[in-house]
Amino acid sequence: MRQTARSLLFLPALWLAGCAAGTGPAAPEARIDEAPMYGGADRSAAADLRAADDKLIAEATQAYGSRAGASRAWVEQGYRFYQADQPGMAMRRFNQAWLLNSKNPEVYTGFAAVLHDQGRFCEAMNMMDRALGMDPPSFQGMYADAGRIAARCAAEDRTLPPEARVAATLRSDALYRKGEKVEPDKGYLYASWATAFYRRGQYADAWSMIFKARAAGGRPSPGFVEMLRVRMPEPAQP
Repeated sequence: MRQTARSLLFLPALWLAGCAAGTGPAAPEARIDEAPMYGGADRSAAADLRAADDKLIAEATQAYGSRAGASRAWVEQGYRFYQADQPGMAMRRFNQAWLLNSKNPEVYTGFAAVLHDQGRFCEAMNMMDRALGMDPPSFQGMYADAGRIAARCAAEDRTLPPEARVAATLRSDALYRKGEKVEPDKGYLYASWATAFYRRGQYADAWSMIFKARAAGGRPSPGFVEMLRVRMPEPAQP
């Protein structure tokens, strides 16, 4: 997944119902600080946790001048751990960034990145929902990433009911169309869109997006292009 923190047609009621029904098999119990937003736990109810959180907030705010600035710095740390393939540490930093400023959209793209890599695509899409609802910058690949996550949720979560699968597919297309309007990095967006079509078995449409990505200066993954060739030989470029 691209680092959206650097880098619409919504159907909310149907979508959320589908995700609630499609959580999949229970995952192994994880550390509470490695679950997004601490798994919803009320940290203020435990005196030791409340004291630790208050200390973090006070010291980080003093160091960075504001809670918002500190939150951005903690997100940066989270992405460094994420890129170093340390998802647990990344999630801990994203949680601390959330404590510092729960209205920072980059926190939720961070949560989504880790969930995506864990194969928890519908949960990741819910986090992208939160980020997109906060009117984040549109030039960092966010719509492309959200479109791909929605496509993977529709294609790979077999517990989703048919209507939720359709909603996720429509949502994916709408997010890509929005990104096409507002994101300048069209090469990245079209290459991502190609993967969404591939997962739906629309190989001719996937090739069309590969051609658009190349024309826009993008570099589609060679591995993905080879996978697509297996399904459909590369057509003559129009």
